[in-house]
Amino acid sequence: MKEKDLFSGVEHIGIKTLKMEEGIRFYSEVLGFEFLQRTKPGSVELAFLRLGGTIIELVEIKEGQRFEDGVVNHLALTVSDISKAMEWLKQNQVTLLQEEPQSLGEGRYNCFFRGPSGEKLELYQE
Repeated sequence: MKEKDLFSGVEHIGIKTLKMEEGIRFYSEVLGFEFLQRTKPGSVELAFLRLGGTIIELVEIKEGQRFEDGVVNHLALTVSDISKAMEWLKQNQVTLLQEEPQSLGEGRYNCFFRGPSGEKLELYQE
């Protein structure tokens, strides 16, 4: 497998929102996104919506918190083998934000890393 074959598409785009209900309503009612699901895998609530082939993930920010990573939180890239993709990134001196893939349940995994300008990116394996 060639390294370029590890990356197969954009999984979703994470966007921070101060008010989850307002964000869901805006993206679904105003922009026509289809609501997919809400989840709270840890302390942060997430909502997924789809428009055509694009999925956005609303990431709720509580009152008083800053937008440290900006309003667009991260870009998630679909990978076929997250461990190999992480190794490839390490070989290319990319800063990983975690040492091991994080299990999201149901056979899904992710890992966050930084791009050359400090932007937050994510590997996602279904």
